[in-house]
Amino acid sequence: MFGVLPIYTLNIPSDGAVNPSKRRRQRPSDEERKSCMKRRIQELQSKLPELRTKFRETEERWNKANISATLKDTIDSMLKNIIDQHRSSTTRSNQRKLINLNGGELKQTRPIKGYINLSDKTLTPDQEELLNFGLNCHVMTKPRKHQKRVECEILLDDIANLARRGEVTVQPTFQQEVVAEASKSRGNCKSKIVEERHIEAAKQLKADHNITVRKADKSASYVIMNTSEYMDKMDDILKDETKFTKITKDPTESLKKKLNKLISTSNIASNTIKFNKLSGEYKMGYCYGNVKIHKPGNKLRPIISQIPTPTYTIAKRLCATLTPYVPSTYSLTSAADFLDILKSNNTKGNIASLDVESLFTNVPIDRTIEYILQRVYHNDDTPSLDIPEPTLRSLLECCTKEAPFTCPRGNKYQQVDGVAMGSPLGVLMANFFMGCIEEEAFKTTKRPDIYCRYIDDIFIKTTSTEDAEHLRRLLQELSGLNFTIEHSTNGSMPFLDILVKQDQDAFNTAVYVKATNPGHCLNGRSECPKRYKDSTIGAYIRRALTHCRVLRTS
Repeated sequence: MFGVLPIYTLNIPSDGAVNPSKRRRQRPSDEERKSCMKRRIQELQSKLPELRTKFRETEERWNKANISATLKDTIDSMLKNIIDQHRSSTTRSNQRKLINLNGGELKQTRPIKGYINLSDKTLTPDQEELLNFGLNCHVMTKPRKHQKRVECEILLDDIANLARRGEVTVQPTFQQEVVAEASKSRGNCKSKIVEERHIEAAKQLKADHNITVRKADKSASYVIMNTSEYMDKMDDILKDETKFTKITKDPTESLKKKLNKLISTSNIASNTIKFNKLSGEYKMGYCYGNVKIHKPGNKLRPIISQIPTPTYTIAKRLCATLTPYVPSTYSLTSAADFLDILKSNNTKGNIASLDVESLFTNVPIDRTIEYILQRVYHNDDTPSLDIPEPTLRSLLECCTKEAPFTCPRGNKYQQVDGVAMGSPLGVLMANFFMGCIEEEAFKTTKRPDIYCRYIDDIFIKTTSTEDAEHLRRLLQELSGLNFTIEHSTNGSMPFLDILVKQDQDAFNTAVYVKATNPGHCLNGRSECPKRYKDSTIGAYIRRALTHCRVLRTS
């Protein structure tokens, strides 16, 4: 410890202040030296706001100075060189000290920027530091009032149910002990990384109505936009009258009554599938947009959260009930499935990928519902559901075409076609529609050597580029959707998170990361159990082991 603490901490008189000219006779303890160092750090930190204010004032005076632009540029350049030299020499000096203390080279963390600023706002240092924590930084928070009491009541109910079934034995004092524990507050819930200045910075960002802070699409980063630009882009999405219709009245209560009536009809007719009646308060969903930073123009991906709506729980139940009926012949569930397909095929041919443009918002709802009903009730390969067909149709229509939501401006809408990202039925409807289109396509044309799909991304291997283009046109004609095609470059192309390369006798695969991916994962400073951080590292290692290999046919 003596070799780590600064030398000045040896000069501590009895009053605790640092006296460089006189050492006291008895050497101070480690705790005294650490306390002295902490006080010194606090003193320096307390001077920062004043120094920042003086810097801004000096900078403003310099910008307003009445001197020629050429002279000002020359002085700015000289000052920048002086600052860079000072920073460089200080960094080298500190690194040498740390290396000597560490006894070897140091692993330095790379600077992390957890946000993208597309707005006109200049952020303060505290606001930047707050946003740089990133979306995946777990922070210790104080439990909500009565949260522990509610959890203890749920625990007692669960234990009582297990005891009634004879699965557990309960001690006589168990309930009293749990009730007593419910009123106690244990542990320190104060965050060690979020300070008061960060909280104040968050309040400032929230209070600034000229900016909107959203999540980046397919990235764990914040995006800051001008509110006017964000609103205009949301308006452009919602003005499509073929997908959305504007309403004037909140239909939540009437929708709840309609769903309860359908539930009653279904429960009476069915012996095996029972829906719970809707009770309690519900409200309209809400629409927002995530910024597509990986595409030009920073367009928005519309998300319609249906969690507060009466259709949400019904949609979740319908999704679980209908999932076994989804055509899954060509569907992938994970990257492992794709690797297995590559391993069982040779490399002769042309590889390419097809992509469905805006699949979710363009899925034809009425046509997809017909596909579902046909497969559920009129297919000899699958057993019929124990729900009346008209009732299932009405439930699906309610959950997809009648769920209301509000936009950022507060206007009310309903999505009348296409499926919402944010709906429990979103992925199911998209997979159902694409699976049925594929079945129709391969009744009239020969299936390629490799054809597999993960939702809206398709990987194919054909004998020629003309065959790939013919398949693209066929899928486009049958679906009414727009398909784009990407051919391989020198026998290499990405698909999902895998880079596929054709060799003469085998496929070589490696991990693929998009150029726009900032590489953010769980923040190392997160206040979460260590096993979460360990599992994050383990996931990267497992992905490298499974994705990076030569796949030879057996």
